[in-house]
Amino acid sequence: MTAPPPLQPQSAPPAQPPVAPTPAALPGVEHDWLKRWPVYQLGMWVIAVAVVSVIPALLDVLQHARQADSAGISRWALALLLAAGLQIAYAVYLMQLPDWGTAWVMSLVMLVLATVYAALLGALMLARPQSQFIQFLELGDELPGHQATIWCLMMVILSALLAYFAGRVSFRWRRAYWRWARPS
Repeated sequence: MTAPPPLQPQSAPPAQPPVAPTPAALPGVEHDWLKRWPVYQLGMWVIAVAVVSVIPALLDVLQHARQADSAGISRWALALLLAAGLQIAYAVYLMQLPDWGTAWVMSLVMLVLATVYAALLGALMLARPQSQFIQFLELGDELPGHQATIWCLMMVILSALLAYFAGRVSFRWRRAYWRWARPS
């Protein structure tokens, strides 16, 4: 019998740089148009409500622009502009990534906004024109005619409705997704 040949150390194969996966190698779900359309509609409605919500702020800005000796734009107008900007940003986010998760995020954002408007509504109903809160927001001119109170009530209703519909879209889409993903 002959002895087996001695083992020789084998050289390791040359290291290759990692290869980035191609888009075809990463499976994803492209939802059909019928599932995406309610999300696009919801995003358009959110933008429409944001534009409506900023009308009093724009009127305050125009009034400031017309008067040379104006004290400046009111704080409440700046807060409305900020809220409308956030609404539009989240609506664009929703329309760029139409999925049940982004619809759920939109529902939460609209609930937070409705809560803020409801808290402001309560504060406006209970506060006196001399209160520090009213003076801080510079809302003294809007209190006598209940303009700010009516505006907050309208915005609570619109924001709550949008939150409800965003939640419904999200829930239905998620339920359909789990039916599709569950093995039979």
